[in-house]
Amino acid sequence: MSIICQNDKINIRRMSDCVKDYMLMSKWLSNPIVLEYYEGRDNPFDLDKTIEHYGPRTRGEDYIIPCIIEYDEKAIGYVQYYRADIENPILDEYPVSEKIGNRKFINPYGIDLFIGETDYWNKGIGTIIVQLLVNYLLQNDTADIIFIDPQTWNKRAIGCYEKCGFKPIVILEKKELHEGAYRDNLIMAITNDKYI
Repeated sequence: MSIICQNDKINIRRMSDCVKDYMLMSKWLSNPIVLEYYEGRDNPFDLDKTIEHYGPRTRGEDYIIPCIIEYDEKAIGYVQYYRADIENPILDEYPVSEKIGNRKFINPYGIDLFIGETDYWNKGIGTIIVQLLVNYLLQNDTADIIFIDPQTWNKRAIGCYEKCGFKPIVILEKKELHEGAYRDNLIMAITNDKYI
């Protein structure tokens, strides 16, 4: 097990290319309550679809680093991170430079996450997870800016990210297909000096 970062309760570990981890993801991504916020209720993942989607990531064939979140040694969710300028040029695609003082960022990252075990929702755990991963990326991977892009209707996620220091940058209209409609995404960012 390859632990990326941890505190006394939470481990964020690399997702493995194994049936156990794929079954966890399939369980979470077939739950309509979770899918309402991540992927969409019209897009459930069975085991085959999960392996097809996440297999290249777990085997290092993709630029996205997939991780499992554990709380008191129980797997409860998923987080991923990636260099935002590798095959996903976030700084070119998103018109953010003029919103961030025209600064030049050389090590941008993006993150996404969900808690798949709904019993762990609304307990402040998401905030701790985001803070833990952000601190790791800013310190160990020397990220100078980190992006996250919740859909604008997801006020709970936006509130969590704001608590962690993310600032809203720009709304991208009709950016993400979710449950049959293109939804607006709010691009949020935090920098290594916490100044945007």
